[in-house]
Amino acid sequence: MHRHVTREQLEQCRHALASAEASDEMHALADDLLDKLLRMHDSCRLSRDVLLLALDSLALIPDLAGCVDRIRAHAGELPSRPAPPD
Repeated sequence: MHRHVTREQLEQCRHALASAEASDEMHALADDLLDKLLRMHDSCRLSRDVLLLALDSLALIPDLAGCVDRIRAHAGELPSRPAPPD
């Protein structure tokens, strides 16, 4: 996985979430999900399949559509298994 690009995109999604129109519950769940994705990414455990599954949930917040689409496009080029640690 291209670690820096995907991490940067996840951070951009988190930034977009801060101003997204959604219920408090949706904000909290999306924030928790992004935290989990970032932790998995940092520990080299984030696979494409898990990322795509999580993006389906994040896409339920319309204001995140742009960042979700960018990550999905990038994920199409990634292997289905996480990259081994450097």
